[in-house]
Amino acid sequence: MLQRVIFLFFIIQVSLSQNAEKLVDKGKTFLNQEKLDKAINSFNKAIEIDNKLDEAFFYRAYIKTLLKNYEGAIKDYSTVLELKPEDEVSYFNRGRIRYILNDDEKALADFKAAIKIDRKFNEAYLDMARVYIRMKDLNSAIDIYSKLIDFGSEYGLAYYNRGLINYRLGKKEEACADAKKAKNFGVELLLGSKSIDMLIENSCPDSDDYETVDEYNFSIIEEVPIWPGCENVPRSERRNCFQMKMQQHISRNFRYPEIAQKKGIQGRVFIQFVIDIDGSVTSIRTKGPDIALEMAAKRIISLVPRLKPGIQKGKPVRVPFSIPITFKLQ
Repeated sequence: MLQRVIFLFFIIQVSLSQNAEKLVDKGKTFLNQEKLDKAINSFNKAIEIDNKLDEAFFYRAYIKTLLKNYEGAIKDYSTVLELKPEDEVSYFNRGRIRYILNDDEKALADFKAAIKIDRKFNEAYLDMARVYIRMKDLNSAIDIYSKLIDFGSEYGLAYYNRGLINYRLGKKEEACADAKKAKNFGVELLLGSKSIDMLIENSCPDSDDYETVDEYNFSIIEEVPIWPGCENVPRSERRNCFQMKMQQHISRNFRYPEIAQKKGIQGRVFIQFVIDIDGSVTSIRTKGPDIALEMAAKRIISLVPRLKPGIQKGKPVRVPFSIPITFKLQ
């Protein structure tokens, strides 16, 4: 008799758990449809059934953030971290909310916790630097931007921001060097040319003599950048060869982030980058539905091999290029 009771209890628990997961899936569907009230209602019901379901708390926190219920969002992200201490995205999201609320010490702690889990969590470094700047700890902010540069990521923005701080500290020589690096890495694509040109003008004594590098669109440049393996292809076919090699590269290096899979996150990430005059890929920028997908897309592009640079009127030039990467759950 006791065995039957235990078995029945197990069946009921499994059934309840399945119902809770279905409510989470339903909530995510409503969220994608921007029906926030219905979405949060589904997550509330899921939590009533199973208060150990970290996904339900995570998405409810996300919606509460959109609704500017910041204290409620912090509470839910904290619950996620009790259930799943290695969830770096929850630390990051909670840190951003605390930054909005001017709780700088706790925001810093959250960004540091996210970085401890993922040492190359670029966005967490950038937000940590913003906190240090607001706290007027400019040297710590410089250290953060230097780490990003050492990682080989966020080049343009890290150089530009470090240059601004160096300028504020009266270190014009260092500011000039950073400004020129930022210019070469294409930060104007993100900020506009006026901002970087002003920093160069104010910090570089030889700014009038500074030679900028021309940029040409991939579709109109005389000689497109050449992917390894496309050297012997007729010039008229090199654009197609480049596109084919790029797609092959994406397929070979594609990895769906585990955290995005578990949370049912999918969508298209738009990527823009620059093929520089030495054939390296710089100034990688992404825009997508979730930070985990953006980071995965950025990783793929960062693995692009060194190319032969684009040529216009006989000299190497910088070539911006953009491409979408789709993350779709089966």
